[in-house]
Amino acid sequence: MARRILEAQRLAEVVSKRAVLKIAVIGIGGCGCNTISNLERAGIDVPTVAVNTDAAVLYKTRAKYRVLIGETVTRGRGSAGSPALGREIMSREAERVLANVRDAELYILTAGLGGGTGTGGILALAEYIKENMGDKLVWAVVTTPFSSEGAERVRNAKVALAELLDLADVILVNFNDILKQKMGSRSLQQAFREMNKHLVTVITALTSLQYTEPTPGLVNIDFSNVERLTRRSGLGFVGVGQGSRLFSAFENALEQNYCEADLTGAKGAVIYMEGTQAMLKTSEVEEMTSILATKYGISTIFWGVRYNWKLYNPRVMLMAAGVKSPLVDQYLEVK
Repeated sequence: MARRILEAQRLAEVVSKRAVLKIAVIGIGGCGCNTISNLERAGIDVPTVAVNTDAAVLYKTRAKYRVLIGETVTRGRGSAGSPALGREIMSREAERVLANVRDAELYILTAGLGGGTGTGGILALAEYIKENMGDKLVWAVVTTPFSSEGAERVRNAKVALAELLDLADVILVNFNDILKQKMGSRSLQQAFREMNKHLVTVITALTSLQYTEPTPGLVNIDFSNVERLTRRSGLGFVGVGQGSRLFSAFENALEQNYCEADLTGAKGAVIYMEGTQAMLKTSEVEEMTSILATKYGISTIFWGVRYNWKLYNPRVMLMAAGVKSPLVDQYLEVK
């Protein structure tokens, strides 16, 4: 009896240590800090770090941790749109940026490419983590500038994106020009608001993968599988959709595509479904996995469900790693 109790205690201890994956979200530069503020307002339950060279912007940012970098160089006035300066500053202060979240197993870095602090900073921080922190995972969520923002910002974004594809384990690219097409004649402010909403939805969905403990999931996604799929996988895709039916939510998730990602032949996919017991039908789950396997030729598919009694309609997160994008290829080719 005593032996059984000891075994149960040992098992409980192991489960408690592995139950929650340690994730930290770090926003760099103006766009990154804005995303962090929006995540905090949405009630994200992982540590957030906002990093900037602009003290005024950082002061207004909501985050668990705020880090002003380059103060002696920029005097808190920003990096003047110079990726080289942003990178140099972050290279010197990366350790301080990570000080409060060094125990994280997965870092989600987010920034807008094209400017100085975000563009140079995300490169330097990803590089530091990969070179100095062992097998930590780095996922990057970035936006590219509108074409109308000028040739210099676009050029900065292209150079950074090409390098970040090699530095991060997986990168999710969101083109503001695609957003503009989707928004039609609506105002620029509405377009930015829509992109902000999309970034929050995507990052929140990614952090939901931390809950891999046996309950309350009916079928659970082991994060070791997600790690295997995303490590050194390059371009990725994440879509989150809701619908009156589970399959409709899946179709809506596929449409949340801001880089014209082609899932054909992807390294693997993860489907994470939420809803009440009545919403989650086996036949629709089989239909989704069948489409990924037959239409897109994806041979490695992991899926899981989690009961969520607060949802009126089912929600699906679809993640694919190692996808292709002719748009990204074209973007990087044009100098």
